[in-house]
Amino acid sequence: SDYLGANGKGLMLNVTDPASIESVLEKIRAEFGEVDILVNNAGITRDNLLMRMKDEEWNDIIETNLSSVFRLSKAVMRAMMKKRHGRIITIGSVVGTMGNGGQANYAAAKAGLIGFSKSLAREVASRGITVN
Repeated sequence: SDYLGANGKGLMLNVTDPASIESVLEKIRAEFGEVDILVNNAGITRDNLLMRMKDEEWNDIIETNLSSVFRLSKAVMRAMMKKRHGRIITIGSVVGTMGNGGQANYAAAKAGLIGFSKSLAREVASRGITVN
């Protein structure tokens, strides 16, 4: 884009794979330095009524929508703590607070993000890091 010019870069990341996370973060650090802002925005759906939901449908959502936020936030945390500055922004959903039929897995993951973000914010606020 004109806005980014030659400074923009796209990288492929599998948020459910710790090795992929580390590999991409190594590339980012080598080219741009430590991460100042993390936006957790990966999300998928595997809608189904609970009585018909397969374990894989549950696990896929939890791994992609919730566990990835834990892994990525943890991976950038040490550098943010050292700098005493950082921003972690996590995209949630109204489904995490209201629920929705056929989305027990998605609702659980998004509700988990709310609790995770509030708890992490309390852990790191004194270090100049915001989590929302």
